[in-house]
Amino acid sequence: MTEKRLHLTNNSRIAIIGGGPAGSFFANDAIRQAKRLGINIQITIFNSKDFSQRGPSGCNMSAAVIAGTLHAKLTRDGIILPESIIRQEIKGYYFHTEEYGIELYKPDQTTKSSIMAVYRGNGPLYSTHTESHSFDDFLLNHVIKQGVTVISETVQDISLSSNINTPATVIYGKGDQRNKMEADLVVGAFGINSNMAKKIENLKFGYISPKTIRTCQMEIPLDPAFIKSSFKDNIHVFALGIEPFRFASMVPKGNYVTVSLVGSRNLTSNDLIDFINHPTVRKNLPHNWEMPEKFCMCLPKIVLSHAKNPFTDRLVLVGDASISRIFKNGLESAYMTSQLAVRAAFEYGISSEDFAGHYYKPARKLLAMDNRLGEIILAISDFITRQNWLVKARLSYVEDKRGSWIANHLNTLLWNMVTGDAPYHKILIQALNPIFQIKLIPVTIKALAMDIIKRVFHLNDKK
Repeated sequence: MTEKRLHLTNNSRIAIIGGGPAGSFFANDAIRQAKRLGINIQITIFNSKDFSQRGPSGCNMSAAVIAGTLHAKLTRDGIILPESIIRQEIKGYYFHTEEYGIELYKPDQTTKSSIMAVYRGNGPLYSTHTESHSFDDFLLNHVIKQGVTVISETVQDISLSSNINTPATVIYGKGDQRNKMEADLVVGAFGINSNMAKKIENLKFGYISPKTIRTCQMEIPLDPAFIKSSFKDNIHVFALGIEPFRFASMVPKGNYVTVSLVGSRNLTSNDLIDFINHPTVRKNLPHNWEMPEKFCMCLPKIVLSHAKNPFTDRLVLVGDASISRIFKNGLESAYMTSQLAVRAAFEYGISSEDFAGHYYKPARKLLAMDNRLGEIILAISDFITRQNWLVKARLSYVEDKRGSWIANHLNTLLWNMVTGDAPYHKILIQALNPIFQIKLIPVTIKALAMDIIKRVFHLNDKK
C-alpha cells in the first residue's frame, strides 16, 4: 500500500506555496509536530508577495477580521499579536436593515477572547504610517524566527513523478529563470485569487478548484475621533434586502473604515458607489462626506464551494484553494484545514490515501457539509430581509424586550450569523427554535396586518 511507503522522516523537506496565513499556520504547526516526534524537517515557503507594501500589491484582500474563536486559538499557540498589528479591538456588531437597526452584544460575556480588526497587507494604498500593520507579514516572520526559509520568488510549476518514491519538484524563478527544488511534500497554501489553482488543475490528478464570486472592498479614510464616536468599536453589518447586495460590512480600523460587499453576482466599482450612497449607509458617514478622488479598492474573489480532490501523493492543498467556510471566517478556515493537513501528514503519511481519509474527509465533515446548510440559511435570510415590514417589526419588538429570553435568543442568532462563531447547523437550530417562533407569531400577524392596511391606503391615494 502506498501509504506505508510515504512518510515524513528525519530531514524531510516541505515546500509551501503561499506565505499567507494558511502557509504560516501549516508551517507553525508542522514545526510543533516535528518537535513532538523528535525529527528534523526543512520547511521552505515560496512567497512572491511583499506584505510590507501598502495597497493591493501587499494585501491578500479580505475584510481581515480575526474572530474571537481564532484569537483564542492563536493565543493558545503562543501567537500574540502586537499592538501595531491590531488596528481596532471590536466590542460588538450593529445590524442594519433598510429601515431598522439593532446593536448586538457578545452572547457569552465570560469569554476573554477578543475580535480583532487587522490589515492583511501594510495598510491602505495612500496611508502614511511608518510602523508595520500587516497581519500576514507578522505571521510569516513568526515562522521565520523558528527556522523556516522563505524564497521570495514565484512558483512557475510543480512536477510530480509517476514513481511515488521520487520527491516532487518545485520549479520557481523570476522572468526566464527556472530554479528547481525537490520536496518530499508540497503544500498549496495559495489563495483563491492566485493563478496557481489552474497550474494544479493541469497536473491532472483530479483537482477542481472551488467556484467563486467577485466581491468589492474599499478603504475609507476618516477622522479617528469620528470613527470612535460613530462606530463605537462596533462592526456595522448591512442586510438591506436590495439587489445585488446579499450583505455588507463596515469595519473600523483606527483612521480607516474597511467596506466589504458580497453580492448575488460579481460586483463592480459602480456597485460600491451605489452602496455608499444608500441612505442607511450614509448615516454612518460624516455629513456632506464625498468620495475621495484617490482611494484603495479591490475586487477580490471569494469561494462559493469546496474544491474536489485537493490532494494526491506528496501534495496537499489547504485554505481557500481547498475547503473554506463560505462567506465567514476565511482565516479560521485556513487555520483548521492547515492543522488537519499537518496532523494527517505527520501522524499517518503523505500519500493520496492518507490525505483522503485523514484530511479531506474530516475537513469536509467539518466545513463542506455545513456549508450546504449555510446556503439554505442565507437564502432564507435574503428572503426575510427583503420583507421590510417583517424585519422592522421583529427587530423593534426584540429591542423593546431587551434583556428578555426572546431578545437574548435573537441577539445570539444574529451574532452567530454575522460573526460565524457557530456552525451553520447550530444557527439553523437556533432559528427554528419552536418557543422563539411561537413568541413571534403575534408580532408577525400584527405587522402583516399593518402592512396590508398601508398598501390599501397607498392604492386608494393613487386613485
